[in-house]
Amino acid sequence: MKNPHDPSHGCPIALASTARGRWPGPQRLLLGFVLLAGTPTVWAAPAARSAPAAQPHPRPSAQPFAPLPEGDPLAALWNDPHFQRRLLGDFAFRPSTEPALTVEEQRRWREEVVPLLRDNPTNAIPALRKAIRPDGSAVFDFTLGVIYFQQGDLTNAITLFETAVAKYPDYQRAWKQLGMARVRSGDYAAAIVPLGRALELGGMDAGLLGMLGFAHLNAGRPVAAAAALQQALLLRPDDFNLQLQLLQAWVASAQYDPALRLLGELIEQHPERANLWRLKASVLIQRNQLEDALVAYEMLRRTGGATAEDLFALGDLQVTTGAPELAVASYREAMEQAPEPGAERALRAAEVMVAQGRTAEATALVQAVRERAGRLPRDLQGRLNRLEAKLALAAGDLDRALQQLEAWLATDPLDGEALLLAGDGYARKGDRERAEFRYQAAEQLDEVAPDALVKHAQLLVRHREYRRAAELLQRAQKLKPREAVQRYLEQVLKLAAESGVSS
Repeated sequence: MKNPHDPSHGCPIALASTARGRWPGPQRLLLGFVLLAGTPTVWAAPAARSAPAAQPHPRPSAQPFAPLPEGDPLAALWNDPHFQRRLLGDFAFRPSTEPALTVEEQRRWREEVVPLLRDNPTNAIPALRKAIRPDGSAVFDFTLGVIYFQQGDLTNAITLFETAVAKYPDYQRAWKQLGMARVRSGDYAAAIVPLGRALELGGMDAGLLGMLGFAHLNAGRPVAAAAALQQALLLRPDDFNLQLQLLQAWVASAQYDPALRLLGELIEQHPERANLWRLKASVLIQRNQLEDALVAYEMLRRTGGATAEDLFALGDLQVTTGAPELAVASYREAMEQAPEPGAERALRAAEVMVAQGRTAEATALVQAVRERAGRLPRDLQGRLNRLEAKLALAAGDLDRALQQLEAWLATDPLDGEALLLAGDGYARKGDRERAEFRYQAAEQLDEVAPDALVKHAQLLVRHREYRRAAELLQRAQKLKPREAVQRYLEQVLKLAAESGVSS
């Protein structure tokens, strides 16, 4: 058994050896194991006192190492050219952190594995599988893991990297690749230890620190993420992706002041970047600086990079801050980008406007939904019809409101809110019989029964039928106790006692 920590163990290729089959310390040769475009290639130095051996220089490939699609949260960091160069670049063999090979393993590596690696790494898989032994060198496990990693087989890659570091605990590159593979698999918490170990063995590396920060952030540890990313920025202070990651870590840990300061610097350098304005608006909302957030969203809009969600958020802010007339335009623009989800957001905003008494703006927004939403799902169609009826009732157009409600109830007789609105309309019109009919129908529906009973009771009070009204209010309180309803019930009971009316 070889001692993996013996410093006399060095190069995997032996062109000269001692009688013991090991490299003599003064004559140890170093192997440069390089990953060019994910393709492992071996350069062997000549043995001492021997003529230099001619070695074909590998042709680098332009293919990146296991690239991620745009839109993936890790893509900006992983696909960054600088990070790819570090990932694929020359990982020079280091005697203190690289496992050794026996003479037989060196022969197998040189004659059976290296030629296949240079041709096509996939072709080397059978040879590497055959070379792997429980007590063998970790080099074979690691190399096969790299090939699987590039192919996207993360399960086998992780298993092989784990085996490599178990065989040789100081294998820096294996720890690094294990951490990277776990990040790619989404197991962020499990990636933290191997990435940290790789840093311990290999010194400060901005790319590794950035990946460690990403893992901490996605594992729910934003404070640790910020610490790692700040160290990474000491080495690469102008790296935009690292700066964005740090911003996210600060925001996630509620460190809004430094986040806003860094955002100010970045926006000054890149005022055209929509994502910076978006993040600034989000931070300002967290700080309840809504007016400033409005300005940030307007600047985002001017960059031309505002998404439908950005425009919805802008519209929501405009409603919240008392500018619903501006919100209508924002929602219209949002619905042009996303008609169906836009309809739901716009209807929600219109409901808020109705509650605020801003019926003109709500009417304009409802009309925009009618014009742009096309064929709505049934639940949204019901909300739209009810909103239009509410607006007609608010405008005093009882006939139009009731016509809309009855048409809708003919298709959906169990729409509780529509039944209540119809009852209100008939009550205002003085049609007690139809009002009671609609309220009684609503009383059979659990979700609106408490409100239906109260509205029915109010109708009876207007007709001085206090005892019947009190009975309905008592039923409502059993279903949904409310202080305001209890006070109203007590007043009705008092009126019933004073009037002496029994009904």
